[in-house]
Amino acid sequence: MNSLFGGMRDIRVPGVPYRGGAMPDSERRPAVVVVENDGESPAETAFELLAAARYLPVSEVVAVVLAGDEAQGRTVGAALPATEVRIVTGPALSPPTADRAAAAVHEVAAERDAGLILLPHTPFGWDAAPLLAARCGVAAATGCTSVHLSLGGLYARRKAFQGKFVQEVNLTGRPLVATLEPGAVSPLGPGPPEAVRVSESPADPESLLSRLLEVRAAPDSGADLPGARVVVAAGRGLGGPENLGLVEDLAAALGGVVGASRAVTDAGWLPHDRQVGSSGVTVNPKLYVACGISGAIQHLVGMRGSGFVVAINRDPEAPIFGAADVGIVGDVLEILPALTRAIRAAAGA
Repeated sequence: MNSLFGGMRDIRVPGVPYRGGAMPDSERRPAVVVVENDGESPAETAFELLAAARYLPVSEVVAVVLAGDEAQGRTVGAALPATEVRIVTGPALSPPTADRAAAAVHEVAAERDAGLILLPHTPFGWDAAPLLAARCGVAAATGCTSVHLSLGGLYARRKAFQGKFVQEVNLTGRPLVATLEPGAVSPLGPGPPEAVRVSESPADPESLLSRLLEVRAAPDSGADLPGARVVVAAGRGLGGPENLGLVEDLAAALGGVVGASRAVTDAGWLPHDRQVGSSGVTVNPKLYVACGISGAIQHLVGMRGSGFVVAINRDPEAPIFGAADVGIVGDVLEILPALTRAIRAAAGA
């Protein structure tokens, strides 16, 4: 066993019951981690997947970087702390479509006799995972919040029915394919890989299903919702975009960022990358303040991981109060300025 993973044991991933029998060394196989990247650096999800793989009884961790050329791949892979970074190059891999990604990753997994393939649960992962699983002849577990690997296969937990239930699934076969929710695992820090290998994409362009025509960058709103320690979220109860300043003032006083319900982003008051919920961003802040948000289940799914929740709403029967640690019943337009003043006074500002 190599130096990076020499101390690995059958470690239980938090939240998943240990079952299926410990994995003996003779049965351990490599884990393949698919690295989403922008052509210059790996996404944060790559470091989360690498951390998840290190919890598991595998023989090594191979990080697959899909890149247009070797130089691009080496730039992305330089800070990935894996047993090996495998750079797969080709003009159709910058960025790859789902079928091109599936073909390239399948080739690496087959060559290494991988036991597990992990992808991020992002639009890229949603597209690529089922195609990859189909190529491997196995099922895929998507949207996992935790995973465990044993002789009994892959045991994973995932949200079901818009987060109303937590579902435990068991997959068997090889390789096992799963997507992991962003933020489900604390990421590893960057570090150099033990080895780097480069290979050409095996995909035959004529056999693939799609072709990338154009990439359009979304406007950058400056909000890092997934990594925020404090989120102050705006809801339709604010009445109109002219009152968003009240939410922004409170967020500034708390050192946080502004999020929103879907009603707010659909109305165009804030960009869609501010939306918290099942069709938006999942957040896990220390403090979440819901301002004029009724609390539809789709929104609750996106903020259930919050450490402490404060809800402000004039309707005492609003569902958001069921998820709140502190509920304030009243007019959000009156409460927000008073709350901001109190916080600034307490901070001596």
